[in-house]
Amino acid sequence: MPAPDPVVRYLETFTRLRARKRWYTDTATMRFVALTLGAAGEGIDHDHLEEVATGLRKRARWTSPLKSQGSYVVAAMIIRRGLSPEEVHARVFETRDAFKARRLPSRGTGPTLAALLLALRNAGGPVPALQVERLENIFRRWRKDHFWLTSANDLPAAALHAGRDAAVEMLTADVERAYARLREAGFWRGNSLQLVSHLLAVDTRGTDTAVQRFTVVAQRLEDAREHVRPGRYDEIALLALTQEAPASVVRRVLEYRDRLRAATPRPSADVAFSLAAGIELAEDSARASHGGAGDLAALKALRDLLDAQEAATIAALSAAGATSGGS
Repeated sequence: MPAPDPVVRYLETFTRLRARKRWYTDTATMRFVALTLGAAGEGIDHDHLEEVATGLRKRARWTSPLKSQGSYVVAAMIIRRGLSPEEVHARVFETRDAFKARRLPSRGTGPTLAALLLALRNAGGPVPALQVERLENIFRRWRKDHFWLTSANDLPAAALHAGRDAAVEMLTADVERAYARLREAGFWRGNSLQLVSHLLAVDTRGTDTAVQRFTVVAQRLEDAREHVRPGRYDEIALLALTQEAPASVVRRVLEYRDRLRAATPRPSADVAFSLAAGIELAEDSARASHGGAGDLAALKALRDLLDAQEAATIAALSAAGATSGGS
């Protein structure tokens, strides 16, 4: 039996959720909710999504990103894993308190999403103190290496690595080497490149291999007249972390992008590219789970990190729209 077409499956989920969305929920939000749900989206109805998202907003404090439309993406993360929203939210509060006790940033988007990722990593159960300690050590080392670039917004990336086995000293050295080599390759320095260095350090094939694949994927995209700029670095990192040859990965992503752009309502080119990259990562993770390739736990954690970043982006856009009086 042939595998289901990932773009068809995605569009079916998106169309079904969009048809039932509330008037105040942005269509772009539903696009990324459908991406976050992945294969689980086939069995999730809008009422369940709305119920979980509403519960998150009610329990969230006024300054929390969960008060915004980003709550839908977070709800999708919880639903996809079959967890209790109440337990996950309780763990988020507990973990932020643990951050505060260690004099780490504990309020706002970055700390909240870092706490969420740790809660998800532990299936809604208590987050071990050892993971919080490891997050602290990673974050403080990054602050030492890149004081002007590292902020509370890097805590979710630190959470990505908090549950892994790699020694903190080795991890931070890998991150630093990745950043330096990407700069040598001509990529723009800044927050986007720092995030890429954090993501590439997940690759169990080694940092040097990850950097090389990132460079090749970027060049393949440029050859296909797909402009490579800092705003797309995270998606390129996703593609570099997949298991297949860069040429095949880029070919599929551009095909997915074009098919998404042909659908109604039509997404922007940037949104279509981001969705296509997310679909490719999800498909690669599924192949890895069947074939035993790569570090599946790291790939799942990476996907959660990018889902969390998308929730943060939606939260920021929602806040900006409220401030300006937009929808």
